Amino acid sequence: MKKYIFFLFILLSSFGFSQSLQKELEQANQYYKTGNYKEAITKYETVLHNGYHGASLFYNLGNAYYRTGKFGLSILYFEKAYQLSPDDEDIRHNLIIANSKIVDKVDVVPKFFLFSWWEATQNLFHPSGWKTFMFVVYLLLIITIGIFFTAKRSSTKKYSFFSGASILFFFSLSVVLFLTKQHQVENYHYGIVLEQTVNVKSSPDEKSSDAFILHEGIKIKVEDKLEGWNKIRLSDGKIGWLESLAIGII
Repeated sequence: MKKYIFFLFILLSSFGFSQSLQKELEQANQYYKTGNYKEAITKYETVLHNGYHGASLFYNLGNAYYRTGKFGLSILYFEKAYQLSPDDEDIRHNLIIANSKIVDKVDVVPKFFLFSWWEATQNLFHPSGWKTFMFVVYLLLIITIGIFFTAKRSSTKKYSFFSGASILFFFSLSVVLFLTKQHQVENYHYGIVLEQTVNVKSSPDEKSSDAFILHEGIKIKVEDKLEGWNKIRLSDGKIGWLESLAIGII
């Protein structure tokens, strides 16, 4: 926790945030250290609503909400932090702990192994990570092409040709993975149920029949929106409608 508080302070200072905003952050950190988590949340939220978004701020908010027993909001902010910093062990660890408080245990529909493999490969990096990977592979491809055209020995040309063909394949694959991951980030939205207990409706109408019940903290996929309602899907395939206010979008 201490490293995030320090890191967040440095970030705000380096980007020239106002003195009042820095003061809010300092107060939030102090409230957290003394166990006054509700006041810390208020101050952290003020920083958030003034335009600063970052993994460290989301992580601090997740911790503060967890301490107050609001596990839905805690998971929401840990998920936001994880989205920005998926390699951070502290974020991943605290997210696992917070998820252990969830009442609902939803089975995942088994997928064909090729689909599972593709998703696992796709999730190795976020779009920015795939961009970096593509750039590195592209440089290797250029170097290999240069070697092929400048080499005088036939054996060198032969090895550079086959190496270039292999690198070209991985470059093409990385482009496809980047595009599909980018599409996923832009079009697939996920949320966290924030209410302790909520009835999922069969249609976007309060008077419609109940489809099933969900509890605070469960992660759902948001597929559509309609006049204050969200169409949701669970990992086991169940579909229903929830009022938008009951969901925190990651």
